[in-house]
Amino acid sequence: MKVLIVGAGIAGLSMARLLEKQENIDYTIIEKKSSMSTLGAGIALPFNALRALKKIGVFDAVMTQAHQVKEILYTKSNGKVLGQADLTHAPFENDHFVALQRTELQNILSEGLVDKIHFSTELSAVNNHSEGVSVKSSNAQISGDYDLVIAADGINSTLRAQQYTEKTTLYNHNLTGWRFIVKAPNHQLQPTYMLGNTDMFMAYPLSKDELYCYAHIHQENKSHTLTGDAKIDIKNIFSGYAEPAKSIVEAIDEQKIITGELKSVTEARFYKDRIVFIGDAANACSPLLQQGAAAAFEDVIALTKALKDGKVNLEQYKKARQSRIDWIINFSDKPLATVKNMDKAMVRIIRNTVIRVLGPMNVFGWKKLATNPDLANKE
Repeated sequence: MKVLIVGAGIAGLSMARLLEKQENIDYTIIEKKSSMSTLGAGIALPFNALRALKKIGVFDAVMTQAHQVKEILYTKSNGKVLGQADLTHAPFENDHFVALQRTELQNILSEGLVDKIHFSTELSAVNNHSEGVSVKSSNAQISGDYDLVIAADGINSTLRAQQYTEKTTLYNHNLTGWRFIVKAPNHQLQPTYMLGNTDMFMAYPLSKDELYCYAHIHQENKSHTLTGDAKIDIKNIFSGYAEPAKSIVEAIDEQKIITGELKSVTEARFYKDRIVFIGDAANACSPLLQQGAAAAFEDVIALTKALKDGKVNLEQYKKARQSRIDWIINFSDKPLATVKNMDKAMVRIIRNTVIRVLGPMNVFGWKKLATNPDLANKE
């Protein structure tokens, strides 16, 4: 079976690692960038990501680089606690929650594969049909016929857009977000989510001396006009926050900041004819449940099972993932519809009351994923 993997990010590399173990599959992986990307900040991996990494075969390598966390804390912007959750209790007593630099995860996944990646390579034409895919490429040796093309080309997937030209495949939530890593010697923090009005700030430990930070604000907020300068905007919005945000913002001048807009797929898409979608190309959504990498890992495991014995059973892949992915997208994105209205006191009171009753919303969602049989990956 000839397989073409488009994209050498987390999803594509994970897919390649599993296909390496399949004797009856000849895969090729292409990447439009000229080398392995170094763009990225941190990445948090919840329990199901670590479970999947055991099956992919890199769990031990990840754990040697990762920082394990044991508690989640939600606060108001003034530091007043809204909810806490212990990650060492049931149903997670045998699981791990970690974070590490994104480049470290990518290096682990790419070990032994870099020489097999065709860099600076893009597809110029794609003919997708029920029996296979014919492609033309900027790299002549890639052009030809494949039994399957795996789209691992991220949230702005070119292949997804090409295959669904009659539909809009991405939704913009009008949230401007920033990601960066800061030095914080001996910070002694657990992951902390600070909720303002239409803005929020997260500090997630990468080590005992580093924090991965994420922040966002709705573009139609009533308090701040964005300048487009990340450092100025972050200081303007978050300088009034309590610790730990206050000290982080004060020391932000030397940090490399990644700016972006929060987008989601309009619906999960698993395959069309012989092009199959994995990771963000299939199911990108809000980072509330930190399922970006986790979903990609689970995708590649399910897809590998659907390619056993030289068969291409993409309906099996879809059935294995549909209910779980649909729930993840809905749970992750539904709260974003209310962010614009968080300038209103009553809306914030409702949000805060829900968190006080249910606890941190990401932990509430993780428990659902861990215990609800209807959300399990189907074999």
